[in-house]
Amino acid sequence: MNVVDVIFRDDIVLDEEAFNTAMTEFADLSQKLQSLRNDIEEMLNTLKSGFDTPAGRKFLNACEANLFRPLDDQKLVLDHISSTLRDSRVKYESVFNEYESLQQMINNVPNN
Repeated sequence: MNVVDVIFRDDIVLDEEAFNTAMTEFADLSQKLQSLRNDIEEMLNTLKSGFDTPAGRKFLNACEANLFRPLDDQKLVLDHISSTLRDSRVKYESVFNEYESLQQMINNVPNN
């Protein structure tokens, strides 16, 4: 066994593509959640004309509290994760580049 095999007997894994995929998927999920919220709001606005009673207004107010606030809170979380991944991606660019250089050096070492 040569020295390179001893030093690098365990794999080094840094999956840049998985990182990029996660970043994109969190951003997409946030947009889908916003679209869902918009659809629900539009449906409730359609109901408003037929629910113009004290009980109807109470129902619509409950929908806003029980549907919109959790959706808005979840969107904030998704946006935060997406933003953090995007910022981290920029900060870790040098790590990804050095990892690729290291992989190339390892691949170019002759096996004896």
